[in-house]
Amino acid sequence: MRVHPPSPSLQRVAFVGEPAFQPHVPVQAAWAEVRFFPVTDGQWEPALDAARAWDANATLVFRPQDLTPELAARVPGGMRIGVIPAPLFSAEEIERLARISGPDAQGFRWLTYLETPTSPELARLPLLQTLPLPVDTARCPTGPRLDVRRMLVADWASPSAEALEDLRKLGPVDVLSSHATPEQMSQALEKAGTLVYASRDLMGRFDPLPLLAMAHGLLVIADTVFAGEWNIEPEDEFLYRPDGQWARALDEVFRMPVSFRAVRIRAWQKMREAFDASACFQRVLHDAHLFADPMAHLASLTSPRPPVAAPAAVESAAAPAAPETLGAEKLTRPSRSLAAVPN
Repeated sequence: MRVHPPSPSLQRVAFVGEPAFQPHVPVQAAWAEVRFFPVTDGQWEPALDAARAWDANATLVFRPQDLTPELAARVPGGMRIGVIPAPLFSAEEIERLARISGPDAQGFRWLTYLETPTSPELARLPLLQTLPLPVDTARCPTGPRLDVRRMLVADWASPSAEALEDLRKLGPVDVLSSHATPEQMSQALEKAGTLVYASRDLMGRFDPLPLLAMAHGLLVIADTVFAGEWNIEPEDEFLYRPDGQWARALDEVFRMPVSFRAVRIRAWQKMREAFDASACFQRVLHDAHLFADPMAHLASLTSPRPPVAAPAAVESAAAPAAPETLGAEKLTRPSRSLAAVPN
């Protein structure tokens, strides 16, 4: 998708949410001034007031279902978007979102959801686009590391005790606590070479760790897959193995690390092409303004052109223009990875 330059009116973009969402917010962006306002201990008022004092032109709020109608009305900016990062099952939360979102609501103009709605109630919400929780890849400077034998296991996505013991025979294993702070999670990812992940659900729906691991250059080995619409392919960008085969898979990885180099590199690159926070949120805001008022938004993106001088007379004996080189295309076709997150 080609994204036009940002509107001149889009200068300051605020992100509001719990501290756990900060790794998913861009540290900086070329298209706007961005800033994250953390919500601590469930206290939304100080964060919203700080964003308002900062004079945000647009605000994106993580977990908008946590806001009451009164709080939603205090979200600053001319464009307000709620980011729903995990599946919704509560009828009460869906009803609250219906009251505080929409073109006529005193709250959010649009919402994003991590997957295609699975219920009529969700489909009635003003959903702008499908948006899995992105990753600020600028916080992940290191690339794939083939020579690191250290494995990372999350305590909430751990294999059986027998499988874990087999992994410890192959190399050091770090167990990431569910109470780890974003800084501790980042430190654990920077030391490891492989994430081993067990889940009864699709990866990424409730837990951003697999995407964060790939953005840090880790090889992900899991007993489940990602949602199909995210276009993260098994064997191409991660290894899909039952936990009973993990020890054999890791032994192969350690003995022949070059054999899985392409898997690591493709995963690392896909995070930057399709799941980068700066690019994703730029597309979200572009679409939000475009769909809210197409003519006004396109007019704001149109730069004034200088007057065109009258063409000089061309002599009839002038040589004909050289033909365009074969294959010189004027359209840039998006790569398969760039189309991974539907709009």
